[in-house]
Amino acid sequence: MLISNHKHISVGDNVFIRDGVRLEVVDPQNDIVIKIGNNVNIEQYVHIVARCNISIGDNVSITGGCSIVDVVHPYNDVFAANKIGDRIEDVCMPVLIGDGSFIGFGSHINPGVTIGRNCIVGARSVVTKNVDDYSVVAGNPARVIKKYNFDKHVWERV
Repeated sequence: MLISNHKHISVGDNVFIRDGVRLEVVDPQNDIVIKIGNNVNIEQYVHIVARCNISIGDNVSITGGCSIVDVVHPYNDVFAANKIGDRIEDVCMPVLIGDGSFIGFGSHINPGVTIGRNCIVGARSVVTKNVDDYSVVAGNPARVIKKYNFDKHVWERV
């Protein structure tokens, strides 16, 4: 496991983090930049990179090989001396993952995205937009494929 700037990371109770996970805080803009709630499971080779705010709610599962970032690397200056990966845009684009959500294997969550409560992100999805509570999203870019119907107590295709 690799952790950078650990003083800017908050981890709740009963959190399980597997080998190979990277929690990286770059150019921190807040005291706590990565906040992990209670009863969270983060599987192997998950990469979380934050500058401003990534907040993971309670009872969240993040499966292997996922990436979650709130950092934007500008590439508009093709003549800049430093590598694109070393450039960080001065903008705050927080990522929020709601309580009870499940992030499928190999998924990527873009800067500025909010995933609601009790959502499911299908494997290998690229989440580029906000996801409403009780939704299932999948694909690249991820789109809503199911929503929970509280009257019928079932997940329904949309």
